[in-house]
Amino acid sequence: MDKIKIAIIGSGIVGLSSGINLLKRGAEVTLIERDFKGQPASYGNASWLSSPSITPVLMPGPGMIKKILKMWLLKDGPLYLRFPGILKSLPYLIKYLSYVKKEKVEHISKNLAFLLKDSIGEHRKLTDGSKANRWIESSPYIYIYKNKSDFENEDFTWDLRKRHGFDLIQLQENELKKIIPGLSDEYKFAIKIENQGYISNSQNYLDDLIEHFKNLGGITIEDEVLDIQKENNNYLIKMKTQNHLTEKVLVSSGVFSDKFAKQYDVKVPVQSERGYHLELFDTNVRINHPIANGYLKLAITPRPTGIRFAGLVEFGSLNSKPNPKAFELLMRNAKSMFPGLTFNKKLEWSGHRPSTVDSLPVIGASEKDSNIFFAYGHHHIGLTAGPKTGKMISKAILRDNDQYDLKAFDPSR
Repeated sequence: MDKIKIAIIGSGIVGLSSGINLLKRGAEVTLIERDFKGQPASYGNASWLSSPSITPVLMPGPGMIKKILKMWLLKDGPLYLRFPGILKSLPYLIKYLSYVKKEKVEHISKNLAFLLKDSIGEHRKLTDGSKANRWIESSPYIYIYKNKSDFENEDFTWDLRKRHGFDLIQLQENELKKIIPGLSDEYKFAIKIENQGYISNSQNYLDDLIEHFKNLGGITIEDEVLDIQKENNNYLIKMKTQNHLTEKVLVSSGVFSDKFAKQYDVKVPVQSERGYHLELFDTNVRINHPIANGYLKLAITPRPTGIRFAGLVEFGSLNSKPNPKAFELLMRNAKSMFPGLTFNKKLEWSGHRPSTVDSLPVIGASEKDSNIFFAYGHHHIGLTAGPKTGKMISKAILRDNDQYDLKAFDPSR
């Protein structure tokens, strides 16, 4: 029996996870990527495998609009709106804010909790038999605050996490100082969540996953996809330097999926949310666990050679250059958290997170053509959700009898 031929456009964590799952199930898989060393959003995030990340970036509560304006207007606020690009994004942002209602957030959280459950276990299954497994680290997460009242101001977020089974362990100032050496005395309260994890080197992890994909028999093509055309019962993928014929297509190229999404009637608005990280090497301060800073809205991750600081939200920036002020802010925040911090080298990264208007990814078949599939739009949780997404979409592509219910992630929702 001939193998089903499937082409995947995009080699981030979602595309790789999908390809590996499909290969294990006997499909012939071709992975097409414009630049395999391009450092996509799967590389540039905080590298957390964060099952508790079940809420949207913006949350309901008293004075929500005032809080958003404060995040934007403050010199060291974590929200950037880039002009003139943001003007084109206003319809999206207005609709995006319509989802910041309790009942909608509860719907989002319910489905993200399902998608993110046992993320570290899903990554271990994905990497079984490969070298990529060596980069997966188990660790608790530490959420730090300047005082307990700041934590209590986020009660809706934390209540949702408790409802979905997360045990919140409170840490007082003396315990916090033992767990995080060098931390500023400003921080006096924290929450710990056990049984979480992170990727210690995201670039090496992705490289090892690509090698695993090839070892399983996967084919790679480095080229830019220009168009997808129907040819009888197959699809011709037209690229800059060559063409490729396939039976089924999966589009998983992050925010750049939008061109093909519109071609195949995907109805979910998506926008670029530019992300930034600052990685410091040979730091005198070494941390042992991922840290979420509730005051600065940062995710901080241990690296083999230092610390990565990731955060900030920037809309309206798909065609703009990285904002140097964002990197300056990350450095100020790093030094404010760790007043005695020194380092020998720094690395700055910026890239595009694909953010859907309802904070849920697009996972499933096109309503227009049942052999064209999509898996993208994971905003801040792409690395965390990649393996589960890959498993779910591979079942949908192969028409398994035990498919997942993808209604909440449906491209036509």
